[in-house]
Amino acid sequence: MYIRFNNFLMAINKNAYLRYQIIDECLTKRSMKYPSSQKLMDEIERILDQRISKETLQKDIRDMKKSAKLEFYAPIKYSRSHNGYYYSDPEYTIKKFPVDYEEKEAAEFALTLLNQSGALPYLNRFKNFVERALTFSRVETQLQNDLSKYIQFERPVEVEGLEWIEPLVDAIQLRNVVVISHRTIGKNKAIKRKLHPYLLKEYEDRWYVYGYDERSEEERIFSLDRIQGLEAAKKADYKYFKGNREEIFKHTIGVSRLVGEPQEIILKFYYPQSEYILSKPIHESQEVIDEDEESITVKLYLRINYELRALIRSYGNQVEVLKPQKLNNGQS
Repeated sequence: MYIRFNNFLMAINKNAYLRYQIIDECLTKRSMKYPSSQKLMDEIERILDQRISKETLQKDIRDMKKSAKLEFYAPIKYSRSHNGYYYSDPEYTIKKFPVDYEEKEAAEFALTLLNQSGALPYLNRFKNFVERALTFSRVETQLQNDLSKYIQFERPVEVEGLEWIEPLVDAIQLRNVVVISHRTIGKNKAIKRKLHPYLLKEYEDRWYVYGYDERSEEERIFSLDRIQGLEAAKKADYKYFKGNREEIFKHTIGVSRLVGEPQEIILKFYYPQSEYILSKPIHESQEVIDEDEESITVKLYLRINYELRALIRSYGNQVEVLKPQKLNNGQS
């Protein structure tokens, strides 16, 4: 038992395959052109919570390019003009290759540790990342490495603005005011805003910061992918948040402005949409109050906002709004 566990630890200490995947992900992202050594090391640290040296990174890149054991033979090149790495073949990705057995063991052991860690939200992404790698490694072996003929993958969402998360968390913890340069959609010029940050919020693979904006003199939310600069404000008194941060978006779908109080909403869904609503609830407040062979009726407790209206419209004629009526006529 000790020998097998020790082998797991050796594999996990290497953790090489997971690093290869992160490097590959960076090199295939359109939004991350020519990532530098420092950027690659930062991404590895962010995802694996493990700092590596530049020597380790360079060894990983050499192995991806030349290792006969891996058989990736990745066409990784370095651009001196852009000070970063890239694939000379834009269609290349290591996702086409099966996972090495030893690294698969390491990933499976890491997945066991993640399952034991409880419901920590920030670990769910990494857990899904490992589960996905293991699942499709097994499937690819079953299909004799001919995965693309049978399975089509959704292209990963290119998330921008992640570099602002750490400084914003620091500002929230230390109760510091920050100055952000934020560009509104449809505007070419960024506007500087003095922000008292209260909360970071993720919605549909994008990140937002919620806080008091001195320019508008109200609490607002700003998308991180449209922040072009961030710095500490000088000689600014932090405006404390009055209330429970966990309640800010508790009764809200999405991130549009918080208008009005939460209220009871009753929706009737018809088959087959009724089946999907049962398997994937709209919101944690969802409660089934009536059900028959043709439909289900659910009760929710939510603010009425743009995202809720858009979601209801997306169901077409398979949903009926029973309460409140203003959801049918476009009122707030």
